Amino acid sequence: MTTASQTGFQLSPRSRKLVLLLHVISAVGWLGMHLGNVTLAITGLVTDDPGTQHTAFRALDLLGGMLLIPISLLAFATGVTLALGTRWGLVRHWWVITKFVLTLIPVILIPLSLLPGYRDLADQVNAAAPGQVVDVGDTGISLIIAAIVSTTMYLTSVTLSIFKPWGRTKWGRSRVPGRARVPAAS
Repeated sequence: MTTASQTGFQLSPRSRKLVLLLHVISAVGWLGMHLGNVTLAITGLVTDDPGTQHTAFRALDLLGGMLLIPISLLAFATGVTLALGTRWGLVRHWWVITKFVLTLIPVILIPLSLLPGYRDLADQVNAAAPGQVVDVGDTGISLIIAAIVSTTMYLTSVTLSIFKPWGRTKWGRSRVPGRARVPAAS
């Protein structure tokens, strides 16, 4: 079996615990921040009170703009570090590959799509009269769709971390101790 140490990089037990702690804190923080942002977005979309709507969308932009990129990058980087520096590997288990993809997608989409949407909502309420509820139209629908998709992705990642389903990939199976590699039939 090719272990992390045979690939030239293995976390010491102390380092692994530290990286795991940072990973759990950042991932839980990311999920919590996401749920808070969903709450602000829904509040801003359904309220009839202009002050509440304006405050919700401004807070959404402020919190998202300041924290989403750093916290998502920390969760992603610590996850990759754990995969590469432990026996799990990045491509040895289907659940690790799936978590990698489910984390990479929002890491890419947050700065490209989500944060510009938050900025757009804040700009709309900033341009509105103080007593006017803003009709955010398609931006509001996009927020709800993004919230449903991202919540599903985050909860799937948590579930994968706990249950570790689906077994090994072909790269992981070829490294199982005691299993001789059988040449393919010609």
